Amino acid sequence: MKTSPGIKAIALIVSLLLLIPISKNWYSFLARSFSDDNDTSVNPLEYKILTDSTAAVSKCRLPEIENICIPEKVLINGNDYTVTHIGNKSFSYCRKLTDVKIPTSVTEIEYSAFSGCSSLTNIELPESVESIGNFAFKGCSSLTNIEIPKNVTDIGKWAFMNCFSLANIEIPENITFIEIGTFYGCFHLTNIKIPESVTNIGNSAFYGCSHLTNIEIPTSVTNIGISTFQNCSNLTNIEIPTSVTRIEEWAFSNCSKLRDIKIPASVTKIGDHAFDGCDKIDVVIDKTKNDIDIGYHAFLGCRSVRYAE
Repeated sequence: MKTSPGIKAIALIVSLLLLIPISKNWYSFLARSFSDDNDTSVNPLEYKILTDSTAAVSKCRLPEIENICIPEKVLINGNDYTVTHIGNKSFSYCRKLTDVKIPTSVTEIEYSAFSGCSSLTNIELPESVESIGNFAFKGCSSLTNIEIPKNVTDIGKWAFMNCFSLANIEIPENITFIEIGTFYGCFHLTNIKIPESVTNIGNSAFYGCSHLTNIEIPTSVTNIGISTFQNCSNLTNIEIPTSVTRIEEWAFSNCSKLRDIKIPASVTKIGDHAFDGCDKIDVVIDKTKNDIDIGYHAFLGCRSVRYAE
């Protein structure tokens, strides 16, 4: 008895389906096994060779993808490579992406890697990660929590800018500089711990974090940058440590709920408009050691300013 062409076709399709792992992470299997195939139906990721043994994810071919498991190893032109980097803009503006799994081989999240992933809610950074690039998670507006691994030594400029839903974050002990705009516009951020390793808080680092009520500046910090806490409208208490020497322009402007504050004798400069619009604070400036350079309208609208000599 002859087998009809239709039955043969069905049998072939069933055989092919049995080759695919039944798993929500089947894209990972395909990316690992067919990495140099140009068909996006079987391989959603592109890679860039970095060294003889390492590679970076360079592009997601499916901007509508909802979840992805990045493989630890990838086969390119018949050779095995370890995935160590999530490359520049590799998932940028994948607006439907909600869940990402990163392998423990990855050491660097590069520039703008996940920027604009507005639906991203779940991403776990492995302990192997050492660097988070500029704009890496900018505009991930659905991200509520992210744990930064303890081995991270560098968090780039504007890395979490406009992560509107981010509520809690702990900065690891290896960080020495909180860069420009790192948490700019994270208005749901209510709790953040700055480690003693930090010596400088950059310009606009916490600008517009309007739900932040309390923050402890460690005694290692020497400089509070331009607009660092500007428009943190619910910030009620802050203590400036004796290690600080400069409070730059607009640093605390429009922190309208901020109350009594003491400027220690270590401070030599208070920039223009530094406390402008802080209409509930009584400021005490310690001038026992240094003459302080006080900028234009540094205390405009403050309830009172007095000197302790």
